[in-house]
Amino acid sequence: MKNTLLYVSLVALAACGGSKAKSEKPGDMMGGGGMMDMKMGMADPSAETTPVLAAAQGYASWPKFPENQQPTKSEGHMGMFVLAFHNTVVGDAITAKTLPLPDGAVIVKEEMMSADAKPMSVTIMSKQGGEWYYVKASPDLMKVMTMKDMPMEGKSVGMCKDCHDNGSDNDFVLTHKFK
Repeated sequence: MKNTLLYVSLVALAACGGSKAKSEKPGDMMGGGGMMDMKMGMADPSAETTPVLAAAQGYASWPKFPENQQPTKSEGHMGMFVLAFHNTVVGDAITAKTLPLPDGAVIVKEEMMSADAKPMSVTIMSKQGGEWYYVKASPDLMKVMTMKDMPMEGKSVGMCKDCHDNGSDNDFVLTHKFK
């Protein structure tokens, strides 16, 4: 099961970064070798990530986005099925149709192999200090996924930013249009 989880996460994470990223700077998780040289794993969360994981606890009881009530095949996650949840801060912004989202906004996206499968991983976006903080985590929110021994957590996770930069007119959120 552990190898399956790592492989599925590798596939999901490769979707946004592809072979576009060329450097090996911190935050650029793809490097120059593309998907085949990526080494996936798991690590304990950093001190900065621990409160993000704590804020996401119980996310499955949160509302889903109107556009994503059932698991949907995702273009941005190598064809995996995703289901996105949001906290009340995001819900209030949906109601008010306001952007940018305020600090405290949290979005959690489950990633599954099929619409009826259990989540293989989750991706969390947490708004902090006016910027998004990204975390790729285990479904139990206890571990952070790593690529090339670098934790997938922080404000400069290359693959997350590469994809979400396409939503700059929507506060970098791709799951829901706020206006």
